[in-house]
Amino acid sequence: NYVLDSGILSQFLGSWSPDFYGGPRVRDLERQWAEYFGVQHAISVNSATSGLYACLGAAGIGPGDEVIVSPSTMSASVTGVLLYGATPIFADIDPHTYCLSPDAVRQAISPRTKAIVAVDLFGHPADFDAINVIAREHHLIVIEDAAQAPGGQYLGRWTGTLGQMGVFSLNYHKTIQSGEGGVIVTDDDDLANRLHLIRNHGEAV
Repeated sequence: NYVLDSGILSQFLGSWSPDFYGGPRVRDLERQWAEYFGVQHAISVNSATSGLYACLGAAGIGPGDEVIVSPSTMSASVTGVLLYGATPIFADIDPHTYCLSPDAVRQAISPRTKAIVAVDLFGHPADFDAINVIAREHHLIVIEDAAQAPGGQYLGRWTGTLGQMGVFSLNYHKTIQSGEGGVIVTDDDDLANRLHLIRNHGEAV
């Protein structure tokens, strides 16, 4: 009840100050989240949808770009691509996991492909070793939508940490919930800086 009783939910300011990163409770949540998942950066957002949009922006997605996405997912995994004027390209799913098929991803790549949004559906991670090999070959950013899979593991690694950026949901019907909210994780300092700027409207650029 401390946060509600204080009358201050997040304490963000759009000026270059410590509160550009949110208040002490926000930063404490992010620190603990990063420690638990063994990542350099955790960036909290108001929803996993916003988190996906921020990741696509941090990846530099724009008009003319293509982003490979799953046809079997919640709409936000795809609509963020449209938000930036890019084109979502659907790759088929693996019939056993309902996650992106690496073979289908490879077939969907074109000279305009810039990123892959891979979804961990129903708590089951996609085949990230294979997807990351393809991404490295073609210099693509991998964004992991782990909204449905916090606490899952893939070959001993936490879901959400398997691409360059991962997004968790804290919506009320998810595994870990705070009513609303989401968290992005990354080990890339430059991407983290971009994510912080996008989260707080780019007001301190």
